[in-house]
Amino acid sequence: MRLVRLALLCFAIGAVQAQEVQLDATVRDARSGAPLPGATAQVMGTDRGASADADGRLRLALPSLPDTVLVRFVGYAGAQVVITQADVRAGVVRRDVRLSPAPFVLGEVEVTGEPPGEVLWRRLLRRRQELAARMGAYAAEGYSRLLLTRDGVTDVRPVAIGLEETVSNLSWNRGWGLQEEVVARRRRPFGGPFRWARMGPIPDLYFEDALVLDGQVVPSPTNPNALDFYAFRLGETIERDGHRFLDLAVIPRRPGLLAGRIRVVDTLLVIAEADLRADFVPGGSVDFFDAAYRWDYRSAWTDEALRDSVWLPHTFEREGTVSVTLTGNRVPTVGFRQQTVLDLVLPGVRGEAARLGRRYRNPRGAYAGYEVFRAGRGMLPLDSLESVAATSEWVEQSRWSDLLIPQEGLQLGGIFGAALKLFGAGELEGDDDP
Repeated sequence: MRLVRLALLCFAIGAVQAQEVQLDATVRDARSGAPLPGATAQVMGTDRGASADADGRLRLALPSLPDTVLVRFVGYAGAQVVITQADVRAGVVRRDVRLSPAPFVLGEVEVTGEPPGEVLWRRLLRRRQELAARMGAYAAEGYSRLLLTRDGVTDVRPVAIGLEETVSNLSWNRGWGLQEEVVARRRRPFGGPFRWARMGPIPDLYFEDALVLDGQVVPSPTNPNALDFYAFRLGETIERDGHRFLDLAVIPRRPGLLAGRIRVVDTLLVIAEADLRADFVPGGSVDFFDAAYRWDYRSAWTDEALRDSVWLPHTFEREGTVSVTLTGNRVPTVGFRQQTVLDLVLPGVRGEAARLGRRYRNPRGAYAGYEVFRAGRGMLPLDSLESVAATSEWVEQSRWSDLLIPQEGLQLGGIFGAALKLFGAGELEGDDDP
């Protein structure tokens, strides 16, 4: 009996030690002490990161210690911050991080009273309007895949608990914006989506005035009035594949917007790629939410007049974590990663791409078998966690309430001392979008 109690005590201590520590840091200019809004912090060797708010403050969950966090800001030398257990006070590590300006080469910019990054961005906004008017529309086919993982206090490593695949027809035109029609869907476990991390729509960062990201509508950095919402700071110049690219830091002027980096093709004034993070304030049942969004654009030939000057979306990635409390219990932390690849991107085509040989049938909102997703999996192969989620009988036959049993609040006594209330399926399951 003594050995059993000792084992239970070790289990409980291990569960406490496994709880995440939060880094609470303020990033400043080493010379002036001014905050650096839009600075980013990333746990080295992972995709876990955060962006600084308007006061230069950021919060980042650290899954284990010791760990190293890389702090960066466009135009400044990065800093590596080593965090150990000795730095923790009441579950929090507080740091004041000072970054020093680094020399970099600027492209040719117009000299005005505005910062060079904002002068450049005004030119990009004008070019966007010109291209939208001349191109008029585009169509594409999209394959998207969403992986859900559980990362609770008793999980040694993230556990795959869900996988969803969709194929979609996309159509953008200047009058209606971007529209997406899901024509086939496959989800494990079967049923409705996880309420707080479902498959999201595919956003176009360049041509859309507003973006719908994780249920929040935010002004796009390419909104005609973008400079009312964001500041832009010019950073590095990069030469690659015969193009010159300019990096710009995107800095929100108020909470609830996006922050990060956008890379622009210098002479064309179009977006080549972007890496942005959300600054959404949790509310309701949500205790913590963090998400990053990444876009990659490719040149799309239209006609001799525009030639290679139009770049359209090629891939989109959305990744983050969410923690929720329901009926007095905290749901294990859920990680989500959505990857989308667009194929058959056709500038100047309105509506569905069917007129030029669409692969996808159109059983509106239908669930589908493996075959319809074969081409997508060929473009975007499954990784090890996705393969587990795609083949596991446990995942397929479970409900969200089985996959996300509360793991916190463990005490000694009884069976692991757990006096846990289980959720009903309806509390965790959402509805599909119409």
